[in-house]
Amino acid sequence: GGGQAGARIWREDTIRWQPDDPPGAKYAVLDGDRDRPGTLFTYAFWLPGGVWAPVHVHSQAAHVAVMRGTLRLGYGRVADRSRTVAVAAGEFFIVRADEPHFEGSDEPCLIIGTALGGWRTTTLG
Repeated sequence: GGGQAGARIWREDTIRWQPDDPPGAKYAVLDGDRDRPGTLFTYAFWLPGGVWAPVHVHSQAAHVAVMRGTLRLGYGRVADRSRTVAVAAGEFFIVRADEPHFEGSDEPCLIIGTALGGWRTTTLG
């Protein structure tokens, strides 16, 4: 992040990305500490086109905005892509703690989420 007078401004091309799963995806903590229980943190997650995350759960609820592209989001323990909903850039969704879900995109897709620390992701499928 960067900016003037204490502002924190991120752009997709200046985020300090880390490789993530599924292969090809990238992740970055923008603010806060995802390992510190009970404190807010904000993260970015980038998926290249054609990449899908398997069914998984998070230990905390995530409040998520799609910034670029269209995310295909599905719920349940089976990654049935025909039962996903399209969440377009400018739209917002919430994934509750321990709610099995999966996601992917046919195009490059950037999401920004906020959650509480103590964050864990557990793959189910």
